[in-house]
Amino acid sequence: MMERRPWHQPIAIWFQIQNRLWVEGEPDDLYEPLLKDGNEAWIQLEQERLRRLRLQQRERNCHPLKSDSRLRLVKEKIRSDEEADVWMISEHRMFYEIHGDTYEEEEAICWKFNVRFSEGKWGIADGRLAEPSEWKERTRVTTISEQEESAGTRQGYNRARAVQYAEIWWNSYNPRYSRFEVDCTNYVSQCMVAGGIPMNFTSRRDRGWWYRGPHEQWSYSWAVADSLKRYLATGGTARAVMVDRPDQLSLGDIICYDWEGSGRYDHNTIVTAFDNNGMPLVNAHTVNSRHRYWEYRDSHAWTPRVQYRFFHIQG
Repeated sequence: MMERRPWHQPIAIWFQIQNRLWVEGEPDDLYEPLLKDGNEAWIQLEQERLRRLRLQQRERNCHPLKSDSRLRLVKEKIRSDEEADVWMISEHRMFYEIHGDTYEEEEAICWKFNVRFSEGKWGIADGRLAEPSEWKERTRVTTISEQEESAGTRQGYNRARAVQYAEIWWNSYNPRYSRFEVDCTNYVSQCMVAGGIPMNFTSRRDRGWWYRGPHEQWSYSWAVADSLKRYLATGGTARAVMVDRPDQLSLGDIICYDWEGSGRYDHNTIVTAFDNNGMPLVNAHTVNSRHRYWEYRDSHAWTPRVQYRFFHIQG
């Protein structure tokens, strides 16, 4: 429950509208809590994202049932008696049905709002997704030995354990590992290790796939999206094989995303479930997500130029 502040009402209304629009309604409803002189550009981007979501729902034969949000204030900056910047995390649950089966999707996302008192009421003047550096805390981590991470890991890929790890840590952070501002690849790498893929230790950060500890004691392929994609393309210790379509993947497999179609990959996810169309649902970090539809068309980062790569992990 969001702690009450003078500016709480327009933000609460914003998230109520978001939940309603998952099921029904028009994207123009998003203007309701916006001040008359507020910035409309971010609302227009959000409207476009919701239209993409609606199209994706129709294509999947997906019938939305319910959506709810648990809100948590993580930071506020009071600028004056009539203006504040507010960082708010929404832990969002969405329920839907496909061919008689019910699914739950979750995400945790941090928004930054500028709220002002104008014309006798509080309203939202501007909003955007918050950068991780604005609100995430650093964690203390320990050093991991090569022997510790290499022992007993050559028994093939245990997909159930990889998925179990992905489910446990989808919205939290294992203190054994560093936490990155852009954490998607670090999270996927941890999931593969949990499934028994051995690290490939080298003395160079641009070689192999490994993690020893904080303070840049990790390979680029461990934590940088494009570098992991390139490592998987070589097979590596994961014995990864690229396949053509998402429905050829299995639990514990990896999807790589190039949002701009530039050839440089920006994001990675792990397959943790399937819908009954046979399409993958994925978990991810950065915008922490659980059982999200693989295509990510509802993402703020998605563009029509997006390119995907699908990797089956043989282990």
